[in-house]
Amino acid sequence: MIDTIFPLRDCELLSDLSDKELSSIAIICTKTSVTEGDSLFLEGQRAEHIYIVTSGRIALQKSLGDSRRKAQRGEATIAFCRPDEVVGWSALVEPYLYTLSATAWEPTQLLSIRASLLRRAMELNPDVGFRIMRSLSEVMARRLQQIARALTEARESTAIERMQ
Repeated sequence: MIDTIFPLRDCELLSDLSDKELSSIAIICTKTSVTEGDSLFLEGQRAEHIYIVTSGRIALQKSLGDSRRKAQRGEATIAFCRPDEVVGWSALVEPYLYTLSATAWEPTQLLSIRASLLRRAMELNPDVGFRIMRSLSEVMARRLQQIARALTEARESTAIERMQ
C-alpha cells in the first residue's frame, strides 16, 4: 500500500489530502497497465472507474460525426494525460458516462479506482469529498479549455483547406 500512496500524493485530484486520507483511498486502488493503442474506455460507456496515470500517456479523444445519422468521421485527439493526471473524471459526476474516449498513446501504468467506492468514501467524509470535488472542478475547467482549443484549431484548419 505504501507504493500506492506516493502516486496519490502527487495526483492533481488528491493532492490536498493528508497521508491518512490518502491511505483510505489507497486500499481501493488497483494497479493496471495498458499497451500502446489499447482502449481504456469509450465515449458514452458507463463510467465505472477513474484512473490516475503513473507513467506513460493517455490520449483523450472525441468522436467526430453526426450522432443522429450514426455517421462517424473518426476521432479528434483533445488532450494527453500524463503522470499525476486523472483520466475518467466522469465516473464522479452524474450521469456517470464517459464524455471522451481514452487510448494509450504509449505503454502506460495507471492506478484504477472503482468510482462507486470512491464516491462512497467521499459521502462518508464530506470534507474529503469537498476537497476532491474542488480539485475535480479545476480538472474539468482545464479539459473544457482543451476541448475549446481543439475545436478552434479544427475549425481553422477546415477553413484553410476550403480556401485552397
